Amino acid sequence: MIVFDILKLLSAVIFTEAITEIVVKSEFFLPLRGKVFKLGQENKFFNWLHRLLDCGYCFSVWAGVLTAVLFFRDLDLVHTSIDWLLVGLVLHRLANLFHNTMDRVHGLDKI
Repeated sequence: MIVFDILKLLSAVIFTEAITEIVVKSEFFLPLRGKVFKLGQENKFFNWLHRLLDCGYCFSVWAGVLTAVLFFRDLDLVHTSIDWLLVGLVLHRLANLFHNTMDRVHGLDKI
């Protein structure tokens, strides 16, 4: 049981990092990011959304919360909504550590 929980946590961390990288950096989402950028020049909401999509650290908070909802639906520590937020923040931070570690492994931290 504990091994399953550890694998679930590791999967959630990797999923959070993957979603963040795909949305913030991939060519696939480039047209969407461009459209949001254009709309953001005239609209405060889209300006906020553009800043969010440009910042992997910022976006991973919301990716972590989404991951918490998807992976940990059965949590009942405090209150379900609060649990998802708290677990999402933990996933966000662990995904950032994972990202930084992978950058170091691949030598990208020196660029």
